[in-house]
Amino acid sequence: MSPKILTEQEKQFQKHKLLEKGKELLYSYGIKKTSVEDITKAAGMAKGSFYKHYDSKEALFLEIITQLHEDIFRQAENFLSEQSSEPFIERVRSFIRMCFHSQELISIFKYHGEIEEMMLEMQANSNTGVVYLMDLEHQAYEKLLNMFHIDTQKVNPGVVHNYLHAVYFGMANKNMMKSDCIDDTFEALINGLIIYILGGIS
Repeated sequence: MSPKILTEQEKQFQKHKLLEKGKELLYSYGIKKTSVEDITKAAGMAKGSFYKHYDSKEALFLEIITQLHEDIFRQAENFLSEQSSEPFIERVRSFIRMCFHSQELISIFKYHGEIEEMMLEMQANSNTGVVYLMDLEHQAYEKLLNMFHIDTQKVNPGVVHNYLHAVYFGMANKNMMKSDCIDDTFEALINGLIIYILGGIS
């Protein structure tokens, strides 16, 4: 009996389920403890169906991480574009706080070591998805800076990109920090970025 030929709508539904359940499992168990079989079982489909959409679980997880970044940048653009009596720089501060305290990022923090290892391995293999994600981040920071007429000759989008990654890695490893001043440390890190961005405002 020949396999059923799926309609485009059915294919999209399958992919949506894989992304949805893959995200839940990634946030709950990380990369190493999640198998393709776990994902397809949670999605209610045969294991073979997975490979019609992705070559590996790493490819699925990379798409999930990329979508998370796209969502954050979309939210940033909307949040910072809203009419508000709050000064722009304070809105930047508020948005960074909101992102780093979001449930999704808190979930990702637990498995940042596994995610970093996966990304480095894929990058070493010249994975186009990793290249796309890095370009996406840089372009998004550049777009946000340009939206608010911040001089990108003075405020390098790459520095903003790297700075936020440094904050991310710091917060992901906060178990190695002095626990009674983590919040103050986070605020000091944000202040450092704000001071840098202020240097590009005419």
